[in-house]
Amino acid sequence: MHTLRNSFTLLAALGGVASANGFFINEHDAKVTGRAGAVTATDADPSAIVFNPGGIAIGGEGTHISIGGALIVAKGTYTDTMNNSTDTDSGPAVVPQLFVTHKLNDMVAIGVGFHLPFGLALSWPDDSPQADVSTDSALRTYYITPAVGVDLKKQVPGLSAGAGIDLVPATVELKQKLFFGDPSAGGAEGQATLGGQAFGVGGRVGVMYHPPTVPQLKTGIMYRTAVHLNFSGSGDFDMADPYREQLPPDGDISTTLHLPMAIAGGVAYSVMPKLEIEADAVWQDWSTFKTIDITLPDGTHQVSPQDYSDTVTVRVGAEYAMPEQHAAVRAGYIYDPTPVPSTTISARLPDANRNDITLGGSYSFGNYDLSLGLLAVLPSKKTASDKLYQPVYKGEYEVSAFVASLGLIGKL
Repeated sequence: MHTLRNSFTLLAALGGVASANGFFINEHDAKVTGRAGAVTATDADPSAIVFNPGGIAIGGEGTHISIGGALIVAKGTYTDTMNNSTDTDSGPAVVPQLFVTHKLNDMVAIGVGFHLPFGLALSWPDDSPQADVSTDSALRTYYITPAVGVDLKKQVPGLSAGAGIDLVPATVELKQKLFFGDPSAGGAEGQATLGGQAFGVGGRVGVMYHPPTVPQLKTGIMYRTAVHLNFSGSGDFDMADPYREQLPPDGDISTTLHLPMAIAGGVAYSVMPKLEIEADAVWQDWSTFKTIDITLPDGTHQVSPQDYSDTVTVRVGAEYAMPEQHAAVRAGYIYDPTPVPSTTISARLPDANRNDITLGGSYSFGNYDLSLGLLAVLPSKKTASDKLYQPVYKGEYEVSAFVASLGLIGKL
């Protein structure tokens, strides 16, 4: 039996789309993807603006431009307690990135970057058993980051630092079905469609220390602030009379979404002259995401619990340089736990603890470097809690994904 659900369940997908490992995107550089994102201690390319701005001042003289994109193919499956399965029908997503750095002098470098770390889209068939939770959702956060880095080798040999400001416009579009009773038995079916925009400001700061007395060793740490997005937009609620009056009126809606702060630390060591291995740990403050509070067009508030937990992602990557061939190869492994508890998991975001493997390589020619990075999210499952109505829909969720990232770096 379908029942009429309050429209706030759709807006609660705002948090679900943004706030899990499946929709936190770390693939902003093909080199970084190839070594499993383990670059906090080593990245001196233009993408250091994102991964550790302490690296942009040690990346060489002149102007460097990095341009690329990642093709992401993700799949989610919901299997109910009767063993009926439904797959997402989301299409592939392309996530672009662009970074530019310029060395002003022996000490100072500046740069600007563009990337999309939170977002992507999630779509379920219209006849999904959770169509009244979510059918389509798309969140996009556009991070524009001017940054500055300083090489402090004259003051402290091996030390560099940097900082950037994150300017974050964002958009969201969401749809879900609305039911009153069972449509096949004379009930009514409708749809809610919502869209909104927001703008937030954050920042990041990073430090690298490559001790000259131990040239095989590199260390780094990076802090990224939270970003608060106050979404405002419009809601359209369609339902046949006489049930339409039980829904909010069409009009303005608003809510706040908090993108979490993060701290990343890494240690790299060259176990032989051409082989470098790095291990990183990334903590993200998901536990601040307790509820979604939505203001509906009639001024009432609806609150949806989320109860996310903090996560620590572990990244291990290796890179083998082949200077005679003007090439390098990379590989890595990621353990990426989900912040979504079993009591609030739903079709808004099918998610699970993830194990990822990566491969990649680069080829240099002239002033250019072309790289390919591949990442596979191995199939992972999570079972909903059996607590009453926590969540409403019981069953099992499975996720998997494939990412192909291509990038080109050029020196002007």
